[in-house]
Amino acid sequence: MKPLFYDKPVTISLQRHGALQLRAPMDFGFARATNAVPLTLAEIPLAAQWYPIAFSAGEAARPVAILGLREGENLFVDDEGGWREGAYVPIYVRRYPFILRQEDDLVALCIEEADDVLLPSGGAPLFAEGEPAELLQSAMQFCRSAQAAERATIPFVEGLRALGLLDGRTATIAMPDGGKVSLSGFLTIDEARLRGLSDDSFLELRRRGWLSAIFSQIQSTLNWGRLADRMCAVAAA
Repeated sequence: MKPLFYDKPVTISLQRHGALQLRAPMDFGFARATNAVPLTLAEIPLAAQWYPIAFSAGEAARPVAILGLREGENLFVDDEGGWREGAYVPIYVRRYPFILRQEDDLVALCIEEADDVLLPSGGAPLFAEGEPAELLQSAMQFCRSAQAAERATIPFVEGLRALGLLDGRTATIAMPDGGKVSLSGFLTIDEARLRGLSDDSFLELRRRGWLSAIFSQIQSTLNWGRLADRMCAVAAA
């Protein structure tokens, strides 16, 4: 299964990409039709200031920021590809068009080869005098940091599941015009179950440093209404 946003990610090489350049500046148009993007554990308190935070369903559950109330809708990307000013931009979005791939015992830096990403000229060079340009060095460092953050998120989600704190939900949002919009198929932290944990279990969550993310996710439910307001504002613009 291809990662979100990526259609043709390939390993970067001098032979294949030495004469190509990254379009600059890059905008966020690639995320315009995505209503939810993955988050890492460390991002939850930041993202919760702007977005409802939920957890994707399935075995590979992970926290996600909800960006729109309908399929294919991102209320934070405008027609010019700009992200809403001041709003937190998730790491997963900022990483594009780069991504890491495990190849045997090596980790390789890959890039999306979409037509609007790589150019023959007029952008930022990937290589300089046969060596990776600073752009690639920074991208590798950022992707490694993102990968480490993603790995730290796995035990967090597993811990919530082990304690039975994740529960399926359907969000029904009352729109300012009197209509309603419903979203389903996601998980969220059950506050009542959290309050019912034993002292030992609750203290373990504190010891692991997870309480900030937990309470931030619960608090982020206030953003469902703000998302509805945003949807109406975008429609009226």
